[in-house]
Amino acid sequence: MKRCSRCVLPSSMPGISFDSEGICNYCRDYQKQTLKNEEALLEILNAARGKGSQYDCIVNLSGGRDSSYTILKMSKDYGMKVLAINYRNPFTHPIATRNMKNIKDILGVNLIDFSFKPGFHERILKQNLLALLKKTDPAMIPMVCISCKLIWKNILKIAKSYNVKLIVSGGNLFEQTTFKRVLLGGDQNQSLPSYYSSYIFGLARRALANYRFLRPRTLFPTIKGYLYSNPYSPMVRMKARHIDKIDLFHYLPWNEKEILGRIQNELNWQYPESNSGSWRFDCQIGHLKDFFYLKTLGLTEKDDFYSKLIREGKISREDSLIRLAKENEVDIVEIRKLLKSINFDTAILTASSDQFH
Repeated sequence: MKRCSRCVLPSSMPGISFDSEGICNYCRDYQKQTLKNEEALLEILNAARGKGSQYDCIVNLSGGRDSSYTILKMSKDYGMKVLAINYRNPFTHPIATRNMKNIKDILGVNLIDFSFKPGFHERILKQNLLALLKKTDPAMIPMVCISCKLIWKNILKIAKSYNVKLIVSGGNLFEQTTFKRVLLGGDQNQSLPSYYSSYIFGLARRALANYRFLRPRTLFPTIKGYLYSNPYSPMVRMKARHIDKIDLFHYLPWNEKEILGRIQNELNWQYPESNSGSWRFDCQIGHLKDFFYLKTLGLTEKDDFYSKLIREGKISREDSLIRLAKENEVDIVEIRKLLKSINFDTAILTASSDQFH
């Protein structure tokens, strides 16, 4: 498979083209990310500190790499009184759950768990899998994660009940997957707020092409999920106008070596030995998404992530290729366990490529 000579995007990347030197259009058009700086971050933290609430801020904790580092920074480095919130995802990896217990014990933070109605997440996943198998459109693969997009409604509810005026997440600018945007009519350099119009309309067009996504029991949670999908989505901005919602790595540089070094040494943080990388291991649905992306596009979110890191000078192309060779190997055993847990036919794992449109 041909890859860009500068980054690692393959020729199967949606919308890709190469110049005479083998450099892709995504590298040529890329705009380097600009951080807001730590001074701006401290201004926000100080404004939220000691405002009459029991807590200065909320951190949405998953037990994964970046959210664990975020709560370490907020609690230990900046001395914020942190309330950790976790969605009790039925597909959370046991090691992520253990990481959260360690964080709670070591940092002495309070942790609130919440969940949806029993069976809700499993039912939505199963129904959206059936829809994907009817017509496997790569733009709709994120629908397997739609239930988790509903969590922001609960996070805002908890923030208001405790009168907390700041929510800090661990998102970074390199995670905004380019091919997801392109498939829904956006481009790689759009800001998140401006992207939402093309995003919502693109999603609606794709859903209309597959009637299984339009069934009421999945359609309404889907609409609500995308309206609440992250701090920049329409309903979150509208319903939380007086609550600051920030991502740590929009202010501080994202440094993988520092992040892993600190959380492993200071929080006893771990990730599964079976995983070649530490990114997004915390939800077991990640393997299933990779399976569908590799079947339909011949790449995963990691190809896009490492390509951005290359352009930012944070990793070499050679190291990225070595990582991808390991990290893009789908864990069929884990996928089979996941499918069996929702009583889903595991035959999709042996489906031939011509079943994926």
